[in-house]
Amino acid sequence: MQTVVLQAGEIAELDKTDPSTEFDGAFQTLIVRMQRKIDRKTGEIALNDNDLEKIQRYAFDSRNGDWKNTLMSAFGRTLGQKLGRKPSHFFYGNG
Repeated sequence: MQTVVLQAGEIAELDKTDPSTEFDGAFQTLIVRMQRKIDRKTGEIALNDNDLEKIQRYAFDSRNGDWKNTLMSAFGRTLGQKLGRKPSHFFYGNG
C-alpha cells in the first residue's frame, strides 16, 4: 500500500472522467475508483498493489496516449516518471 497526496490540479485531472462512464471500460473503472478513493479534504489517496499495477499498465502498455497523459498528470509528481514501475516490467517490442 502506498499513500500519496494529490494537489488540486492532479485531482482535477482525474475528475475530467465522468463517473457515469464507470462501466464503459477498464480504464474508466480505474479512474472513477480513484475519484472515490481520494480524501477530498487532504488530497490523500491510498493505492494498493492492484491500483499501482493498473496505473502502470494503462499508462505504459495500453498504447493509448490519452490514458498515459491522464495518469502522468495525476500521479507523475508523486509516483515518478515511471509511476513506480520497475524497469524489468516495461514493454519492449511490437506486440
